[in-house]
Amino acid sequence: MHFQADHAVGILFVAIGGIAVYLGFDYGFGDMSEMGPGALPVLLGTVLFLFGIALIIQTTLANAGSSGTSIMPREEVRPFLAVLAALLAFGLLIDHVGLLPSVLALIGVGWLADKRSRLKELPILVTAIVAIIIGIFYFGLGIPFHLVDWSV
Repeated sequence: MHFQADHAVGILFVAIGGIAVYLGFDYGFGDMSEMGPGALPVLLGTVLFLFGIALIIQTTLANAGSSGTSIMPREEVRPFLAVLAALLAFGLLIDHVGLLPSVLALIGVGWLADKRSRLKELPILVTAIVAIIIGIFYFGLGIPFHLVDWSV
């Protein structure tokens, strides 16, 4: 059986979706006429979980006739790990250092996923994405994030 990047992504989706569903029920689901704070994490976690299962099944069926074993191809390891590390960095930092440093970490670590990225492109990318994210989530939607909070 070939173990490809799609398998790893499917397993990751199943794990994250399952955790979201499990933790979402702790917040109270409510009902459809008055949804509780856990409804969105549970619903999105369920969708992510099902996508993960579908991806694992699809990849397994597509590779059913192939023989031998192989781990994720070497050229796919770097992007996979960089994106995973970027998401983990954002998730771990957002409550402790605020939105701005968390987004900077997300972009900086995620930028490492592409070998062809040039350092001179990074400041432009950071400026644009930070402005868009802060504009949408902080000012547009009024989500009460601390822009910078060094309470580590």
